[in-house]
Amino acid sequence: MARQHGYKGDVLIDPAGGSTYVTVASLNAWTLDLSRDRVDVTCFGDTVKQYVQGLSDLKGTFAGIWDPTTSNSQIFDIAMGNVAVGMKLVPSTLTPTAFFSGLAYLDASINVSANAAITVAGTFAAAGTWTLVP
Repeated sequence: MARQHGYKGDVLIDPAGGSTYVTVASLNAWTLDLSRDRVDVTCFGDTVKQYVQGLSDLKGTFAGIWDPTTSNSQIFDIAMGNVAVGMKLVPSTLTPTAFFSGLAYLDASINVSANAAITVAGTFAAAGTWTLVP
């Protein structure tokens, strides 16, 4: 696959947690962190530190421009609720069959400044298993 620019990224959500995803309008950034727990199991006599690997702690961020006339505002309804949503992160719509997806809990924030655009941002954390479709 060729290298790609991030301007074609996409964040899709299904508030019901299913598989009917809709693009969240006016977002312009997302991150995904697939860090894993590592526990030091170094013992006397070892010549280097040794670790065992534990579970993934899948989480990430999203950000964009506030647009109350689009699906953009639904992230606040989701963040104030208690239900995990279906989430799909597409690195590039040029290759829409490659994406990360799973259930997530969302947090959201809004930033209003007198000398800047109104922006939205949020974090998410896995609420179940996630998959990568290459």
